[in-house]
Amino acid sequence: MEKIVGSLVGVSYHSFDTVFDLLFTTERVVAFIIQRPADIPYPLTSRWEWIFLGGMWAKRREQLERAKTTQLRRRSLQEKTIDELVAMHPSNFEIRYSAVTSVEIKRGLFQSQLVFGAPKPSTTRQIIRFNLSKNQIPDAQRLLELVLASKIKEK
Repeated sequence: MEKIVGSLVGVSYHSFDTVFDLLFTTERVVAFIIQRPADIPYPLTSRWEWIFLGGMWAKRREQLERAKTTQLRRRSLQEKTIDELVAMHPSNFEIRYSAVTSVEIKRGLFQSQLVFGAPKPSTTRQIIRFNLSKNQIPDAQRLLELVLASKIKEK
């Protein structure tokens, strides 16, 4: 029986405004989209608000709207099963532990990455990278040691 081991919330994938939550189970990692660029398809402020109140006001208002959308989406996903999460959106995907050849946390000057190595259907390799904040690194290391200890790539 597949059980949930832990999760990493709010990791970016491909770009800073595409955000996923990662759910670590006993068999796989499930990545489900929480925030995407299309969530706010229209400008929240008019040109006059921008001119008189400034760009900081408009940016803050957009951040609050995105946070509200993200919170609503997370709440709606809590009742779903793991398989329903994968099938719910075309951007959601899973990484089976049996398919992972290596995993590592790369620490960079400006950002850190959680990197999964897995073979593609042919002989080439596929690399999946998630960007982590500094606060997420200890949680990511703990989860990897729990579920993929034998595949952690040492530096």
